Amino acid sequence: MRLSFASTLLLISIYNVVDAFVPTKNPSINSRIIQRTQTRQSNTNIFATVQEDTAVEEEKKEDFEIRWESWAQKCGYEFPDHVTPLTAEEINSRRDVQLQKMRMKDKTSAFLDKEDLKIVYEDKDIIVVDKPSGILTVAGKDKSNPSLAQTVFEALGDKVDLPSADHMVVHRLGMDTSGLIVLAKNKDAVRGLNGAFRERKVERKYEALVVGHVQKDEGLISMPIMRDYEYPPYVRISTDDHQWALVDLNPEVVGKKILELPKASITKYQVVAREEFKGQPVTRVKLTSISGRYHQLNVHMSAFGHPIVGDTVYGVNGVGVTNGGLTSEELESLAPNPQRASDELQWAIAKESSNEPSCSHANYLKFRHPTNKEIGTIEFTTDSPF
Repeated sequence: MRLSFASTLLLISIYNVVDAFVPTKNPSINSRIIQRTQTRQSNTNIFATVQEDTAVEEEKKEDFEIRWESWAQKCGYEFPDHVTPLTAEEINSRRDVQLQKMRMKDKTSAFLDKEDLKIVYEDKDIIVVDKPSGILTVAGKDKSNPSLAQTVFEALGDKVDLPSADHMVVHRLGMDTSGLIVLAKNKDAVRGLNGAFRERKVERKYEALVVGHVQKDEGLISMPIMRDYEYPPYVRISTDDHQWALVDLNPEVVGKKILELPKASITKYQVVAREEFKGQPVTRVKLTSISGRYHQLNVHMSAFGHPIVGDTVYGVNGVGVTNGGLTSEELESLAPNPQRASDELQWAIAKESSNEPSCSHANYLKFRHPTNKEIGTIEFTTDSPF
């Protein structure tokens, strides 16, 4: 019998006590399991206290495998072949490697001269600009990275009553994504816009080219999203099997984001036109992230079988998971789509678009003015560059 992840959450607190008395073949491991109950530490914390010697890494691995074996026995759960739980050390190592790659990519952010700013709207409180692809919204930790916010901050000069470019930012677009973005000029605007985004009162729509011809003219994609422990810091479609892989991890070691509960996520798509990209079939779509999750549009379209053209994270040649991280069987049940783009087509378009920017553009933005009630609700549109 296999129990779902959700149905066993209540059992965990019970087993945390019971498993202290589950015998294993390794006496030293037994003693550390008992210590876990007495000190209320997770295995990852126990690992950190084991005396450093030549056998410690092998001992950690053995302890981890036995720990998971006992969970499977007690909860009637067996990991399928496509799921391999990772230790906290493995997850952190993978995240560090990827974050370093992301920092290196940030350094390639293009410099945007203030004369090249595409200002869509401006008043004394806010400014709306059309961001080009290939430039960061904010510089990040390395302030030497060129960014849109810094260019706007310097271009406006004393029109901005905020201490730095970072303080103007209330939402972001990824470096590879172009389109509309609003920035605040003062604290009142920051406060009002932050509240609007937090309460999801800002409407944003995107235009994208996706691989293959989407069969239906419109539809909803509804799949929960979780942080990807195999390819951190990215995301994947959440399943019970992958949630199980997180049960024994300590948030103080791997961080709270990895262990966040799955987030319900809904994407609306509307077909604009069925076209060709360098001789290959693609579809121009309007995408609306109803729930507004991190990387939601990209991972949903990938799982739907029509990844965004030029997506170097969730596409077939990306650094994250393909197909939303789902197996062929899971795709049939969670994201049924008989007309999904074939692997051959995805690879062909990935090859053709390898030197092209991502075909994703934030072309619509609607919100209530943060400080001026007379202006009320305002909306903006812009044409995509592809």
